[in-house]
Amino acid sequence: MEKLHNRQSHLADADPHSLAKVLALCRAELAVSESRNRVLFTDSPLALIVYDPLSWQVLAVNAACVDLFGYPETKWLAQPLPFAEAGEQGAALRSVAQGLAADPGRLTPPLRLRLAHRDAYVLEADARVRNYDFNGRAAQILILQDSSERRQAEEYLRLMATQHRQQLELSANYDPLTGLPNRSLFAERARQGLFQCQLSASSMAVCYLDLDSFAALNATHGQTVCDHLLINTAECLRSSLRGGDTLIRVGSDEFALLVLGIKSEEEVLLILQDLQQRLAEPFISDSASVTVSVSIGVTIYPQDNADPETLLRHALQAMIQAKHRGSGDSVVFDPESDRRVRAKRESVDSVYAALARREFVLHYQPKVDLKLKRVVGAEALIRWRHPERGLLLPGAFLPAIEDDRVMIALGNWVIGEALEQMQRWHEQGLDLSLSVNITAQHLLAPDFLSGLRQLLLACSGPTTSRLEIEVLESSHIEDAAKVEQIIVACRELGVGFALDDFGTGYSSLAYLRRLSADTLKIDQSFVSRMLDDPSDLAIVSGVIGLAAAFQRRLVAEGVETIAQARRLLRLGCHLVQGYGIARPMPAEAIPAWVASWPDAAWLAIDEDDEPTGRC
Repeated sequence: MEKLHNRQSHLADADPHSLAKVLALCRAELAVSESRNRVLFTDSPLALIVYDPLSWQVLAVNAACVDLFGYPETKWLAQPLPFAEAGEQGAALRSVAQGLAADPGRLTPPLRLRLAHRDAYVLEADARVRNYDFNGRAAQILILQDSSERRQAEEYLRLMATQHRQQLELSANYDPLTGLPNRSLFAERARQGLFQCQLSASSMAVCYLDLDSFAALNATHGQTVCDHLLINTAECLRSSLRGGDTLIRVGSDEFALLVLGIKSEEEVLLILQDLQQRLAEPFISDSASVTVSVSIGVTIYPQDNADPETLLRHALQAMIQAKHRGSGDSVVFDPESDRRVRAKRESVDSVYAALARREFVLHYQPKVDLKLKRVVGAEALIRWRHPERGLLLPGAFLPAIEDDRVMIALGNWVIGEALEQMQRWHEQGLDLSLSVNITAQHLLAPDFLSGLRQLLLACSGPTTSRLEIEVLESSHIEDAAKVEQIIVACRELGVGFALDDFGTGYSSLAYLRRLSADTLKIDQSFVSRMLDDPSDLAIVSGVIGLAAAFQRRLVAEGVETIAQARRLLRLGCHLVQGYGIARPMPAEAIPAWVASWPDAAWLAIDEDDEPTGRC
């Protein structure tokens, strides 16, 4: 129509003949457009209702509307909305149309209509209102689109998505074989248990259960039998649970059990003993009879005051200890023992780091010959220049790393550093023998001799024959024959061997007979008390006699006074060291100290009645 009016305005001044042609063309186009609109209206799959917005008289409905509501077209056109037969449906249609009239084109929430002719089927429809030109008359058209099936499909998809999400959550949190919660749920359940313990001031046990020799069972009987065994195990454990307890499958043949409200460690062990007895009963399948035992580790909160994952790790550690004891055993985790283990690990790591940062140094305590009045050597003693704690003596860090392989690394460093220092002193015109301390573990290490050879080759020269290795006589030398082989091999390399702290162990005489050590060192505890304690004096005298009888060199440690030195000299021991002579000192201080010793006091030591003999 707008196009027609535009054409009419443009051709108002045209000649009559041309104007007639244009008008005929416009009428033809208008007829085609109206015909097309009628077809679209009639054949539209959407329910269409054309009405007068003032009188609510229905002007036209299409076939889709008639089919949807079940009322013939004559019924729609006979009276305004809502006509009597339409009832609630008509009222709802008018209400929607009124709501949309102020804002044509707006989409309302789904319109719900109950259709009596469809067995009370509830229709859900989307509704829109448009202004509409009905044969030149201003009208509005209500457009209804049945969305019931689409919404049902959407609801079905939502339901399927919910079920899929639930299945994913189930598979993520529950073991598909046994139906038990899996490890991902452990932390949540354990946190709930910790919270309950805090509220009730009670305890909770975290138990780690592992079927013994499960891999062998799997290899023997196959996966199917073992799967049934796991299901049976889970059922047996589940049937033994008390109210509030939780059973979780944490691995292939591993389960975790949270036991709440316990009163003592003994109560937990009784519960676990009952479980072990139940699980020990033979499992009979179609093709096999299987007997299995279970090893269990336990930790108890709040004695072990840790987070859920740490509690489970501690229970696992205890379970591993139980397996080492033998199948079917139970072990309760000891937090104090764990703290010691972790402290040792931290100490070991810190020593390795200190080696890498070159924080260790050697101090040297001179050894002197009282008879010859000269310095004959020194003992290398390790120190740690700790960046925070200052200079540390061996007692501050070595006990924490005993029996760890870091002692071997530390011992190799000491030997290498001592060899280099002897070489530097030699270049300064100072030739001293040097003794170093290593552990029996280091001495018996498979690569000890090869490592020693490499260190000697790296510092080849006349000083290597002045090295002496000391091992504590009180250390656990379990294989004396092997140690003797090493002593002989060291001697072939030009390296001497000394038994340190001789007389403090239970096997002193046996070692003296079986080990061809070049030197014996009297422990300072005997030397320091010998002038006051006849027993210590007798021990010192006896060791001196043994050294002379077995033709071993003897060094007395811990000499603090000239009186002690004088007595040792009279007893027949003239090689000594100790604070009374010199404290351990840095390498650069040794040359000046050697040049100044002995002073007048040491020169005046009485050597009358000195016995003869090699020591």
